Amino acid sequence: MADRYTSQLALTLDAPVEDVGAVVSGAVAAGDLDRATPVHGSDATAAQEVHWGGRMQRAVVRAVRSDGDTPLLRIETYVGNDGVRTGMQRQAKLLQALSRRLRGRVTGVRDLSAMASRDEAWMNRLAVGAVEQGDAISTVADGEGLVWVRTHGAARFDVPDLELYGLHADAVTSAVDALEHVHGQLLAGGLKASLSLPDGTPVYLVPVLEAWQHVSLDWPGVGRAGQERGIGLDGPRASLSVLRRPRFGRYRRDLAGVIRRLERVT
Repeated sequence: MADRYTSQLALTLDAPVEDVGAVVSGAVAAGDLDRATPVHGSDATAAQEVHWGGRMQRAVVRAVRSDGDTPLLRIETYVGNDGVRTGMQRQAKLLQALSRRLRGRVTGVRDLSAMASRDEAWMNRLAVGAVEQGDAISTVADGEGLVWVRTHGAARFDVPDLELYGLHADAVTSAVDALEHVHGQLLAGGLKASLSLPDGTPVYLVPVLEAWQHVSLDWPGVGRAGQERGIGLDGPRASLSVLRRPRFGRYRRDLAGVIRRLERVT
């Protein structure tokens, strides 16, 4: 369904695509796509629904502009059932097929789900199956004094993106390693996976709305009532707590315990 098209990659272009239908039809004629139809309720020149690779899985190809007004040809699809390697490879192949119809006009690639700028070499590498976890999930650190570390791109695989708050600068590297480690466990085992920090400390996920109740409100990244967090930060997101024995059937939130362990290993 369209509301599950959670993975978005886009070609950045030197000028807008005036007729998406013509680009897609060219890819069908070349054998790169199986079939295409206009998106219901949309102008055929602006958006097309496509099938590719001999599967029923669908994607939407849409001409849009970025916030900076850069022309994009965006692909929206669902890759949650495919995993990182197959999912990213399939979507990159679709992007590659469209890029062949736009030779000389492509200036780069945007992974809108991971909020990362890439190039055509990245797209071509993924299309041959050389995919790593970092190609799908990016990690960002922001803040002065105390730092907020977060990821983008994981939610397209039906697991939450992760955030840590209140880190000192010398713990950022270990925080990035920890988030990548936990994402690896989530991608392999899903939401029921047993999670741990790289040092073996068991942890569990705490939705960000709950996490904010247990950390300082003036830390970077912590939400404020009535204020938007920004583009790309409204999906399923969680922080980490040390896993302790439940008391009276409830787990105690120990987000600070995670930070203490990251600072020890720095």
